[in-house]
Amino acid sequence: MEKLTASSFEIASCQATIFTPDGGLAVSKVMKNVFPSLETLFDGEPTILPPMPAGAPLEIPRIIFESTSEEWRCELSPGRVNVYWRRTKSTEACVSLGDFFRDAVEILRKYAAQLSPRIARLAALTTRFSPHEKPGLFLAAHFCKEKWNDAPLNRPENFELHAHKRFTLASDFTVNSWARSKTGKLSGDGVEKVIVLFEQDLNTIAEEAPEKDFSETEVKKFFLAAAPELDRILELYYPRR
Repeated sequence: MEKLTASSFEIASCQATIFTPDGGLAVSKVMKNVFPSLETLFDGEPTILPPMPAGAPLEIPRIIFESTSEEWRCELSPGRVNVYWRRTKSTEACVSLGDFFRDAVEILRKYAAQLSPRIARLAALTTRFSPHEKPGLFLAAHFCKEKWNDAPLNRPENFELHAHKRFTLASDFTVNSWARSKTGKLSGDGVEKVIVLFEQDLNTIAEEAPEKDFSETEVKKFFLAAAPELDRILELYYPRR
């Protein structure tokens, strides 16, 4: 059975998020002072949602920017800003994690410079995939002791391993690290492939959020440190040798 290593995986999506729980999103200010500097990347027509009713969740996007290729997307709400890169059917060259987070930092910096929100939490996420003829059986054999491969894990069609740990990133950030390996399916051109999915989420802890206000320097340091850390964690789960 084919073995997978870190180099077997391709990026399906990446995400950079800042959490701004105090609310306040000046739509006109964003469109006047932020969007013009981003419209080369987000060259699609921006979407501005109508005013939300009182009490609506702060996390609901009010403004959405997107590239015509549909690879890049930015969602702005009073409670958070999400920047995404997503693989599409037309994607020819996959973005690297390092390049994505450098670009995301610049987008977030321009937003924060105009609106001056309190940034209480940070999160860096990525999803990767690798085709495999028997992903459930591979994952069971890869993560479980050999004695379990006879029964009950001798022919699983689906399998999932979800792990969480907490550590200090780049000497400054206490983070949750979530890693999930699971089976999945990839559809395209009328063909469906079975795959192994590896999802990762690095985020600063919620307990610190009420008092936190990350500076521009800290935001940049977090996301630039996240890229190699996410790669390092991938190699821990799927060693190259």
